[in-house]
Amino acid sequence: MKKYAFLPGAFMTVGAALWAAYTLQWSLPALAFGAGGFLALGVGVAANRQAIGEWLADPRGVFAVNSILSTMLLAAILVLVNATVGMRDIKFDWTEAGRNTLTAETRAILQSLPKDVRMVQYGRTRDPLADGKFSAFRAGSPRIRTDFVDIDSAPQAVKQYSLTSPGTVVVQSGDRFRKVEKITEPALITAILQVTGSTEPLICFATGEGEHGLADTSAQGLSGLAAVLAASNYKPDRTSLTQGEVPQFCTALVVAGVPNGISSDVLERLSSYVVRGGRVALLVDPPVDSKLVEYLRPFGIQVGQGVIVETSGAGRAVGAGPESPIGLVYHEHPVTRGFEQRTLFGGAVPLSIINTDIGIPKPLVSTGDSTFERVDLMSRSTDFRPGRDRRGPFVLAVAVQIPRGSRDAKLPEPRIVVAGDSDFLTNALLPLTPNRDLAMRIIAWLAGEEETHMVSVEERQNRRIAMTEAQLTLMRVVNFGLLPLIPVLAGLIQFIRSRR
Repeated sequence: MKKYAFLPGAFMTVGAALWAAYTLQWSLPALAFGAGGFLALGVGVAANRQAIGEWLADPRGVFAVNSILSTMLLAAILVLVNATVGMRDIKFDWTEAGRNTLTAETRAILQSLPKDVRMVQYGRTRDPLADGKFSAFRAGSPRIRTDFVDIDSAPQAVKQYSLTSPGTVVVQSGDRFRKVEKITEPALITAILQVTGSTEPLICFATGEGEHGLADTSAQGLSGLAAVLAASNYKPDRTSLTQGEVPQFCTALVVAGVPNGISSDVLERLSSYVVRGGRVALLVDPPVDSKLVEYLRPFGIQVGQGVIVETSGAGRAVGAGPESPIGLVYHEHPVTRGFEQRTLFGGAVPLSIINTDIGIPKPLVSTGDSTFERVDLMSRSTDFRPGRDRRGPFVLAVAVQIPRGSRDAKLPEPRIVVAGDSDFLTNALLPLTPNRDLAMRIIAWLAGEEETHMVSVEERQNRRIAMTEAQLTLMRVVNFGLLPLIPVLAGLIQFIRSRR
């Protein structure tokens, strides 16, 4: 048994190395285990020194030692190469579309980052797509740090960032953060530029026509929205529509409700602001002033006469009544792209899109089929009346882009968002995460963030090969059956030849 005395030491040494490789560090237990292994290995070698000397004197022993040393050297080279690649995040992209490689524009942005950025994915299991993107972004800049956090073990982060979808990535620099739900290169680099930017877009809130108050902390106020805007690198401020023109330095203007009607002078000032490239969010409530209805027609927006009634009872879970419709359907638009949450509106007027030569109106969010328009605003009935009421679904919000002509192409592109309700972003409903996210998406689009910060590259698609079941079966037989037999057959042939 003396000749096997070195085996415990060898096993202990190899075990310590594997332990350190698995944990990516030489911890105290691993060092102790490895030192014990070396000591036991030395005792085994000393106990068999005579047999080892005779074995080394034999040419077969020399060949065996050379083979062992060569194998160890090869293993050391492979470990060194893998460690270097792991530390440097070296990767090769063999896809035809280059979908695993960052664009030159993204790499240039990452190399010139002025601040440290942390990207954290909150989910239940690691996402290989996110890990690949994180690895590429880390390789692009030493200022990028990434992490994965179990969303179920981080209730404080869920509340702080209003996380609703597992897999969401939070991009943060200092106190500024952005959420990315659909993980793509343009989305991540856009969020990075937004949180590291030095400018604060000025979001002006109109006053003078009975709008919701920016500093009002009541249920009908906008103080919650103001706090969210400030935390998201926007600067909210107030401006009067009755005392003069809308200041040109307002990145976007929010008119949150006009319960007292709207004057012709204010509408002219809005038109002047839009002509100069202004961006406006008009949030109206039933009944809508007739002058405002006519003002919106040229933009391709038709405002209804009644109020939307929700008959499904879906809003009862949050204490909402039948006059609080649910936003269920989100149409293709930069504001709603990747957004699939249910939003809750207050008393809303239905909107629709009509033909226009001025702009390009697009619906943002619509109700489901379980709604109807009650024309009688004085009634509180929740029963549909054929011949008077109108069945849904109805559009709740519309976005309008007004392309520039050749003569004024240097001016910003005017944009308008019209919502049939102003209550969805007040303190009463803003605590609902979907409402808050939709409000921020609208403001971000009006502020033109995708224009100044969006990487000009489309997300490259993964090209897949469609295979039949027979082809898949043949591939499995070849890969898992025939190919593994090749070295076995080669060894068997060599063994038979050596026996002759």
